[in-house]
Amino acid sequence: MDVEQLQKSWADLALEEEESGGLDAPVQDGEGCSATRYELVGRFLTTRQIKFEQMQQVMASVWKPMMGVRVLQINENLFLFQFPHRKDLQRVIDDGPWSFENNTFVCKEITSQVRPEEAVLDTVDYWVQVHDLPGRHATPDFLKQIANHVGTFIALDQNNFGGNWRSFLRVRVAIKVAEPLRRRMKVRQRDGSFTWIVFSIT
Repeated sequence: MDVEQLQKSWADLALEEEESGGLDAPVQDGEGCSATRYELVGRFLTTRQIKFEQMQQVMASVWKPMMGVRVLQINENLFLFQFPHRKDLQRVIDDGPWSFENNTFVCKEITSQVRPEEAVLDTVDYWVQVHDLPGRHATPDFLKQIANHVGTFIALDQNNFGGNWRSFLRVRVAIKVAEPLRRRMKVRQRDGSFTWIVFSIT
């Protein structure tokens, strides 16, 4: 066998080994592993370096998770928050937005199959107050349309149509961090006239 034939046989053998070899994927959370954790990836809207140790202490003291939280630094301004209890993570999401040293926290829940670096962090969830909406237009369906005009609708405030009087209604909205908050919106009436409703965030 000459050198050229020998090299070809080695190449064929290497290709066969590559195709037949490999490793089995490791067991994922929920597939035979008793430990379950709930993960939130987040960053802060700042160009300054975050003081990691101080940030951990401040966020933990504000969130007060029942079963604690573990914080991992992925890069200079990207962090992974691991919660043993689902309710702790959900409260962080529902009660935001949060901030550290006046820098808004942008976060998103991820699963164990998603790398933190791959998460798209481009929106912040706000409660938006809707002022000056005529009572005849204050319906759940129209409030959802208003929310989608401001950003992306998430939820309605359960107290919008309760017994306590308020001068505004509230909608939960995901707003892109790169876009300014819309301050008002024109509502056109069927007779051709229009009114303005005003927005503020909480």
